[in-house]
Amino acid sequence: MTFVLASDIHANLPALEAFYAYLEGHGLAGFPRIYLGDYVSLGPYPGETVARLSADTSSVFLRGNHDRYVIDDALLQANPYFSEPGAMDHVRWTHDQLTPENHAWLASLKPVHRFQADGWNVVVTHGNPDTDEMTLSVDRAEEGTVYLCGHTHVPRNETLHGSRILNPGSLGKPLDGDNRASFGLVRLGPGFAEFEVIRIPYNIEQTIAALEDRKVPWRAGIIESLRTAAYSHE
Repeated sequence: MTFVLASDIHANLPALEAFYAYLEGHGLAGFPRIYLGDYVSLGPYPGETVARLSADTSSVFLRGNHDRYVIDDALLQANPYFSEPGAMDHVRWTHDQLTPENHAWLASLKPVHRFQADGWNVVVTHGNPDTDEMTLSVDRAEEGTVYLCGHTHVPRNETLHGSRILNPGSLGKPLDGDNRASFGLVRLGPGFAEFEVIRIPYNIEQTIAALEDRKVPWRAGIIESLRTAAYSHE
């Protein structure tokens, strides 16, 4: 089984469009796709991104923590993430850019998906099976299982105790020092699980211009992070 794995688009429509163009141009558009969540927040195009993704009825979509934030108002008060200056304003701005249909689609997504393929048990989550706020720890890995996870914005390709842990990095906001969009190609077969991380350039300046034009709250730090592919100091 071969499929495309993508995560953490974060309302970055130019990166998403570059991803689609790459799939078409490299003969990958016909493969199944699995998306690991965080489609909104930290970017200027939340509504457009959700509209583009939700039109795809054949792919598997998981929910991420940022998707959960914009559909659960109680989280805006309870999560320490929102104590950072500007963070609350940013999430509320994102919430307000989404249509009722966008909200309904995000609310319909599940946090965990499981299936079997070519002798492997496959577990699909944003973070780990218990929480979308933390990545999978090594002591949770079970033999014969492939774990597909995102959240960190950093690619991961590990073999542990007869299991595989695969993270495609971030399509819309990488944090590994390489600001190109990142996604993965997974090939599963009896006794093997191959993983290729693919990096593609996209029009970062278009995304940055939209952050400025739309006066997105918290944009200074987001722009710095997009350019450097590292955590912002703002």
